[in-house]
Order: sequence, then C-alpha cells, then structure tokens
Amino acid sequence: MKIKCAAILYNGKTYGEPGQCHADIGLDMIRNKVCRCPFPGGPAQGFVTEEGVFVSREDALKIAIAAGQVKEGQTCHKDRLFSEDLRGAKLA
Repeated sequence: MKIKCAAILYNGKTYGEPGQCHADIGLDMIRNKVCRCPFPGGPAQGFVTEEGVFVSREDALKIAIAAGQVKEGQTCHKDRLFSEDLRGAKLA
C-alpha cells in the first residue's frame, strides 16, 4: 500500500488530485464553492492511498514509511505526514 495524494474529506466526499498540497486543495474547494473560507482543517486533512481509501495524517505517515516513500525521522513532523514530506517521492 502507498500514499497516492494529499486530500481533504468534506461532507463525505474526498477532494484532492495528485501533485496538490492541502492548501491547493482547499483553495480549489473555495473557488469551486464547495466550502467557504477557511477551508476544512484538522482531521479533515489527510491522504488517499493507492486503493482510494482516505487516511489520517498519522496513518499516512506509517503507510509512507512502510512503502519507502519517506524515511522515518526525516519528515516535517515526527507523528504525522504533510504533503511537503512527499515532494519528490514516488507516489502510487
């Protein structure tokens, strides 16, 4: 299992495309009138696996380490994944 892309879960729907960071996704959601400013944060922000499953930042970090997409201890935060951590990584 690998991480495919950053995503935001809002009203039961997952938003995000490969190559986008959470800020880009949120701004697209505002531009497309999916939500108003500020775009959803906190637990609504996570990642989508290659299987299409939305996972939290914490679970995404474990998946990305196991898949070799990032190295343990070399991410922005020690306990959760950020889209910046995946720059240059081979995504699903």
